[in-house]
Amino acid sequence: MTAVAPEAKRRRTPRISAGRLLSPDVRALLVIVAAVVVAQLPFLLGFFDPNPLGPRSLLVSGARPGLLLGSNAADPNDGYISQALGHRAALDLLGGHLPWWNPYEGTGAPLAGETQSAALFPPTLLTRLSDGQLYEQMLLEMVAGLSTYLLLRRICVNRWASTAAAIAFALNGVFAWFYAPNVHPVAFLPLLLLGIELAYAASVSGRRGGWWLIAVAGALSFYAGFPEVAYIDGLLGFCWFAWRCSCAGRNRLKVLARKAAAGVFVGFLLSAPLLIASIGYFTHADLAGHGGTGLGTFHLSLQLLPQFVLPYVYGPVRSFDYAHAWDGYVSTSLVLFALIGLFSKGRRGLRLALLGWIVLAFARIYGQPPLLGDVLGFLPGMTRVTFYRYAFPSLEMAVVILAALGLDVVARGLHTRRLLFWTGFVSLVLVALAALEASRVSLEIKGGFRFHSYFAVSAVCGAAIVLLGIGFALVRNSGIRASLVALLVVADALVLFAIPEASAPRAVAVDLAPVNFLQRHLGNSRFFTFGELQPNYGSYFGIGSLNVNDIPIPEVFSKYVHARLDAVVQPVVFVGNYGGGRPASAPSPWDEFQSNLAGYRAAAVAYVLAPPGQPLPETALKLVFRSPTTWIYHLAGAASYFTATNPHCTVGAKGRQSATLSCPTPTVLVRRETDLPGWAARVDGHPARIHRFDGLFQAVNLEQGQHQVTFSYSPPHIRWGFVGFVAGCLWLILAPIGARRRRTPMAS
Repeated sequence: MTAVAPEAKRRRTPRISAGRLLSPDVRALLVIVAAVVVAQLPFLLGFFDPNPLGPRSLLVSGARPGLLLGSNAADPNDGYISQALGHRAALDLLGGHLPWWNPYEGTGAPLAGETQSAALFPPTLLTRLSDGQLYEQMLLEMVAGLSTYLLLRRICVNRWASTAAAIAFALNGVFAWFYAPNVHPVAFLPLLLLGIELAYAASVSGRRGGWWLIAVAGALSFYAGFPEVAYIDGLLGFCWFAWRCSCAGRNRLKVLARKAAAGVFVGFLLSAPLLIASIGYFTHADLAGHGGTGLGTFHLSLQLLPQFVLPYVYGPVRSFDYAHAWDGYVSTSLVLFALIGLFSKGRRGLRLALLGWIVLAFARIYGQPPLLGDVLGFLPGMTRVTFYRYAFPSLEMAVVILAALGLDVVARGLHTRRLLFWTGFVSLVLVALAALEASRVSLEIKGGFRFHSYFAVSAVCGAAIVLLGIGFALVRNSGIRASLVALLVVADALVLFAIPEASAPRAVAVDLAPVNFLQRHLGNSRFFTFGELQPNYGSYFGIGSLNVNDIPIPEVFSKYVHARLDAVVQPVVFVGNYGGGRPASAPSPWDEFQSNLAGYRAAAVAYVLAPPGQPLPETALKLVFRSPTTWIYHLAGAASYFTATNPHCTVGAKGRQSATLSCPTPTVLVRRETDLPGWAARVDGHPARIHRFDGLFQAVNLEQGQHQVTFSYSPPHIRWGFVGFVAGCLWLILAPIGARRRRTPMAS
């Protein structure tokens, strides 16, 4: 054999670095994931505590405040809904049963059908963990960023621009300010647009399929828990689809329309269980303001517009006594590059479609000009949609895509000095106008705002970012230029995202002693709170709370609250302490409670929680527990959860859904749970009719003797929902198989 020189051996087995094993696109996707992790490091490393458990439940026995004023979350529903109800749904799912009903809220209410809890949304399972909300948020941010990157690469935006824009959307203003359930559908907006792109590509190339991602993205948006956000995001998707229809040509237009229709239809099939559950509940629910047409007519004041481009011009989230528009923002760098993208050449149809949506959305949000703002109001159901709050994700998506086009133009060197001059000038004018309006409004802000530099820093930084962006765009070296403008957008997004994190407390001590006491003593009974252990944290800990803070709630419970518990409270915020917008001249919650003790006893309220040192009338209540945050009183005479109208009967409970009864004469078994369609009862294994007792509760007529009675709940007609879901899954699975078979030639 011929010997091989060592040099030849080295040439034949070159060393391959880990970076070479990954394609450029894969490396870009990993950068996006890393950016999300870096943005959340203050929480992941424990520098700040984002867990809303203590602050929202009011069981805080001690806390170290954050470095900044305000809060890390704009909406308290990060606790009341997302954490409390999401945790309950996760426990049910992991316990092996579907979360159709929540017995721990009020006198019981549908859980999945309420929709806000996102009970059937797979990432909700993460809320089972103590920091699960943080992990869920990070997962959604990653999905948003990765799908945005894939979308932009699909329309031939270069990697630098796609990566920067994807990170900007992954760390967008809605994600920065909200951990509430209304942000969940945001992650699937770029996924929906990507689905339209796949359908368009399949149509143009003559391939079958291509529509599956439309169905999956649409269904996930609905399961995510906020149909209003999903609806508005779908409108932007329609604008994107209209643009692609104009590109398809007449010979392919019908094909694209059929694919889009298939995606929408299968998406409805996949959503059928939640759709049927929610419709069935809403027909028997108190929707408060969401039941009328008034919400669709509300608009934000133009005084709040400066925050859209200078997010912290009025200080951190909820830091001053002012009605902040904490709904979303775009960074100044995105504004600059979005203008460059808007006025650049190429992709005219896309630019016009995005501009059209931005104009219509702005007009609808701020009500100016009035005629233009009413255009979207003609769409079905829009008068019931809180557009001024839930349109910001779609608005940010449109701006991010335009900014990606602008970054792409700059990276490829297709811009001109004239274009940079005018877009920079317009950006500086927008920053100046925002600063001028903010300076006027800031004089009205109370709480010592004039002693802080938020206004000046925001204005100066906004202008500096515009000038840096123009300067970076003038760099001659294409590689350096592309990296600099991309890093500017990413740095801007990271800084703006991190500011609310510094408002989170650095440490929180939660007093769980009241919870432990109730878990030991409450049984199937309920408690009522005047503040501590706020709703819906009874659901979180698995203890029955008569209080609610939710929309919707069962209409029969709402009527019971007004008739038997509190005549002036808003039932959907029956929280005990501030009374849900109680008029100043109305009786206090304490007075209403004392006047309606019989109603509380009938609802099986055995314990009452009050702030430390708050005395309650000793005639009906006995102090039985004290902790640093809570005093607990026992309410004498409370009805048992299961009772019989015949006092000579013996009733035993096996949890909340089963009771044994021994009675010498016929009687009525009363179960103090909300009576809604969907409940079924069985007596000794045989179906029994449920009728309503005392206007709210469930009751079953029984003959004399010994009986075992069981109760179960499932939304009415839910079997059709499962049929639809299975049909949707089969369609997704079998359609590609059928398409491949049709493409395979038959053997001769």
